[in-house]
Amino acid sequence: MSLGLSGCGDNHPRLYFALNHSFLQGSSLAVPASGVRAMTDPATLRDIKSGDGSAFHLDGVYADVADIRLELGGGLRCEDVEDELPEGTGCVQSGDAPGTVTIAGPFSMDLSTGKTTNDMKELRVPPGIYRRVDFVLGKGGLKAHSRLTQDSRAWDMNLTLPEGTALGFETAYDLTLEEGGSLRVMFNQDAWLRELPLGACFQSGDLPRTDSELRLDEARGECQGAGDRVRDTIRTRISLQARSF
Repeated sequence: MSLGLSGCGDNHPRLYFALNHSFLQGSSLAVPASGVRAMTDPATLRDIKSGDGSAFHLDGVYADVADIRLELGGGLRCEDVEDELPEGTGCVQSGDAPGTVTIAGPFSMDLSTGKTTNDMKELRVPPGIYRRVDFVLGKGGLKAHSRLTQDSRAWDMNLTLPEGTALGFETAYDLTLEEGGSLRVMFNQDAWLRELPLGACFQSGDLPRTDSELRLDEARGECQGAGDRVRDTIRTRISLQARSF
């Protein structure tokens, strides 16, 4: 779902924002001694399913992220990473608290690939030990384009989080990020619709629709409050992982 590179002369770890790789189709190949793990087949988005098994196809998921804060673990302070801070990053130290690596942004991210939509931008971070990530959604917020197909007809359903939404996650244990590795903020898209019987609500009319669009925020019956419930799930079902590539 993403490509991690350890280029000549630039071995800084990268920070990615991406969907959960376990639910993406595609394969990758590790190239020995090269620091490269390349996709042999492009990653494609699988359907996500509601609680009653109805399949919604994901066409794309995009987010603008800003004010990224990565709390150091293992007792590390800013002085321990200051010599490794890439351009565009900073570090904030407050008393005896752990240091926090900062990246301002905003950055526009394609969560299906883990890359910024501007290929010239990569989020570089210093190697070290990390424990927590916090960030805020920028101007475009987060938008997932999904589609339900029934009887050869299709309806779009956008899943969104607005600008200014604050998100964060703390791991249960320290994550060691080495040179050439990556730190990944993962959204678990498989959970987004799982608690809602959207297929049944569609059939009963409790999920209102126009000729081309499903109105999640206007859902009734068993799907009452579906828009807020989905937004809460997107916001809370994230994780932080460290990889060696």
